[in-house]
Amino acid sequence: MDEIADNLWFSTDVVILRAETRIFRVFAAILKAQSSVFADLFSLPQPSESADMETMEGHPVITLHDKAADVEVFLKAIFDSSFFMPPPGEIQFEDALAILRLSHKYDVGYLRRRALQHLGPIYPKTLAEYDAWPGDCNAKSSPDITFIRRTNTLKAASEVGASWLLPVVYYDICKRDLARILAPGSSWHDLGKNERSACLTGYSTQITYVLKLTKILSVAKAAGDACDNWETCNTKRLKLNFAIDVSRLMRFPLDFWTEDSVWGTMRVFGLCNRCIAEISEVSMLPPDRNFGFGCHRCSAFPGGRSWRN
Repeated sequence: MDEIADNLWFSTDVVILRAETRIFRVFAAILKAQSSVFADLFSLPQPSESADMETMEGHPVITLHDKAADVEVFLKAIFDSSFFMPPPGEIQFEDALAILRLSHKYDVGYLRRRALQHLGPIYPKTLAEYDAWPGDCNAKSSPDITFIRRTNTLKAASEVGASWLLPVVYYDICKRDLARILAPGSSWHDLGKNERSACLTGYSTQITYVLKLTKILSVAKAAGDACDNWETCNTKRLKLNFAIDVSRLMRFPLDFWTEDSVWGTMRVFGLCNRCIAEISEVSMLPPDRNFGFGCHRCSAFPGGRSWRN
């Protein structure tokens, strides 16, 4: 007598899912096996045939309040094992975000982990990684598409609790001019209240950070101060301060540390080592606070990780 393999003996029940105006006909047993949410949903008592229940081809129709395109890639990831392979398998960025959100919503743990495996390497977790970071999207993308991608990533990461992705995403959102961030129709308005508040807090904090950096350059040295040649360094500090594009640095504060910005220019201008050490100490990111790449207070990132080398 044949023995039934319980975990591999699926019923032939079919369910039709509707998302927006798109419909999907799938095996209910597979969904139940992968998703505790669908398992609970399908275990509920079904209305009798005489009740006012929508059916199609004799199968019940369940409406999902998600975007049709998101549901499609999510279901493909469940039913087509070759569609969403672990890294280094390739997947469209937007598809990975959609799978992350819906696998979290419908409790498909292995897909959630796989989506984070794809997204994690895209966003650096330390300043050293950030220095080598090529960016979060194709350089051919328009600024508006890039910004929408960042706000979508922020929403998804916040929704699923992937706090380690947040600092660099917030930082990149704050690279945009504030007037464009707040403009009518901007995807910033689609963010939740907490995310919008964190953006504004971070924007303000990075401005304060840059003002602190430029202020130290405007402080004149005098005889007896920690400086090898205070008269020469004063002149060079003044020239360096005038050379800084403060408005740009306020949106790109980490550029202070690049070789082609203030940090590298200090040595090109010939500031003495003692002045460079002083400026470095004053402008260094505090080691005991998570500013989120130096521009966001830790209160904006509950449970976030420290962004240190």
